[in-house]
Amino acid sequence: MASVSTAQFDGSFPSQVERVRREINERFIRAHKVLQDREKDLLAQLQDLLDDYTGEGIEEEKEQMVASKELLSTLKGNTGKDVLDQSVALMDERIKELESKLETVRLTYTNVGLEWDELLEKKLGETGRLRLNPRKSKTPDYKNMSQPIEVFGRNSKKDKSSGVFYYASSIAIDPVTNSIYICDYGWNRVQVFHSSYDFVFLFGHKMDCPAGICIAQANLYVTQHISCCMNVYSMRGQLLHSVGSEGKNELEFDGPVGIDISIDKNSIYIAEFNNDRVQCLNLDLSFNSFISDIYGAKDVKLTSTEVVVLCSSDPCLIIYNYAHESIRQMITKGVGKLVIKPVRLFVDESGNILIPDCDAHCLCVFSHEGELLHKIGKEGQERGEFIQPRGICINQEGRLVVASRNPSHAIQIF
Repeated sequence: MASVSTAQFDGSFPSQVERVRREINERFIRAHKVLQDREKDLLAQLQDLLDDYTGEGIEEEKEQMVASKELLSTLKGNTGKDVLDQSVALMDERIKELESKLETVRLTYTNVGLEWDELLEKKLGETGRLRLNPRKSKTPDYKNMSQPIEVFGRNSKKDKSSGVFYYASSIAIDPVTNSIYICDYGWNRVQVFHSSYDFVFLFGHKMDCPAGICIAQANLYVTQHISCCMNVYSMRGQLLHSVGSEGKNELEFDGPVGIDISIDKNSIYIAEFNNDRVQCLNLDLSFNSFISDIYGAKDVKLTSTEVVVLCSSDPCLIIYNYAHESIRQMITKGVGKLVIKPVRLFVDESGNILIPDCDAHCLCVFSHEGELLHKIGKEGQERGEFIQPRGICINQEGRLVVASRNPSHAIQIF
């Protein structure tokens, strides 16, 4: 009988760790390939894998369980006391079970070694970048837009409930899940809605009048108009980084508003209203350059070849190349002109330029050359009508998403 090497049965911890390392490395290689084929749900799977590795998912479940237990405990004086006591006891058992599981995960995490953690983080960064090249969104049929297919949310200066906005300032669409992220400028938070338009969650850590939002590298980039900085959050709302303070120097801002990101150009562009400029950062959040002398810069959008800037001057739109040389100015601004008070900017896949007109209470659609093609909506509180529209975006299905101060229809989908 042939002898069998005992190495095959080596159950020592180092050999198990090596096996786990190899298996997870193989998983990431496979994940990398699938991401290149743009599998929509893979990034969520990777996040679950990371949560299991670090214990973050266990920690979140524990926090939710503790919160639920505290809520039930406040009801113990009411009828059904026995049932409530039993529920609290079951929650106590589950919390202890989670704490034990979390401790086991943390011990394993420590024994595996920090040098591999850095490799894991690098691989997550590589796979996350592929998320930045989703399929292109369709160009909407603006000519036939009159009534929205869906409306949700409302406006209030008193109610801070979920789904209620003080002032929805800007919108970003997750290119993978089609979820909608909306900056609520007045209530200092971002609200998140499912692709089916149901409310999911909200977050507001370190927010001070969030004005602009952009999704890139599987993260959220949000400008803070009053605190003069730009924060980076995870897709779940965890604050990851913050850059900037009030000022006029490099990596300082005054009134940051619109933001857009180009992965190909390794650039983050931020419009600064009070500094009359657009500041360009590298993706690692280091300073790159300025585009100066832009009176009241409000928003910025990037195409493959151009930097499109909305400002307070007349004409109100300036087109630059990536050498930051002005190519042309267009779209006259003021009473009796093409737009009265432009506030935001969006460029669709066909190069059309969309501008919400806050004073005319409508959405203006221009060609790439600045010709007015369509006007959508009018002042009013009915479906298809706006009050001071501001936030605007287009999802992967080619649906136009518009936010305004319409009391009953804060967000309208066309």
